[in-house]
Amino acid sequence: MRGLTRPQACLLGALVLLVAVPKSLRAAEEQAPITISADSLEVNRKARVAIYQGNVAANDRGRGISILADRIDFFFDERMEEVERTTAVGNVRFSHGERRGAAERAEYFPREERVVLHGHPKVWQDSDVVTGCRITLLLREDRSRVEACDGERVNAVLYPKRGASPRR
Repeated sequence: MRGLTRPQACLLGALVLLVAVPKSLRAAEEQAPITISADSLEVNRKARVAIYQGNVAANDRGRGISILADRIDFFFDERMEEVERTTAVGNVRFSHGERRGAAERAEYFPREERVVLHGHPKVWQDSDVVTGCRITLLLREDRSRVEACDGERVNAVLYPKRGASPRR
């Protein structure tokens, strides 16, 4: 990496490894790599943030979470050891298991395993789709909450599962 001393490059590499995995889960997920690619990266230790910009792709295989966006900011605790919050902005695409989502902005809280999608978000699972103003996904609990914008309504399109008998 141009312009970085060897210790700075090592620190930057360590930050990339720490970016999306809380300390308590690292041992169980050591085998699953976390990959982040972007056009640029800026680390500000004083502000405790790592900012990836331009065609950002973050993939946490240990948790099965993938995020694509124009920009992703990772906010750390005081010791820069754990990610407290991740914010993705611009053309956000999110996937976790069978769920896929799209929004203008997303916030991810790793400790709570909670994702909040803002800006006319949509979430798909199989062919089903739900839209609203704000969608909160509680990943650990396999639950979600969809809120409407003022003057609008929550919308869902749900398809019957094959082999399911119709209700009488």
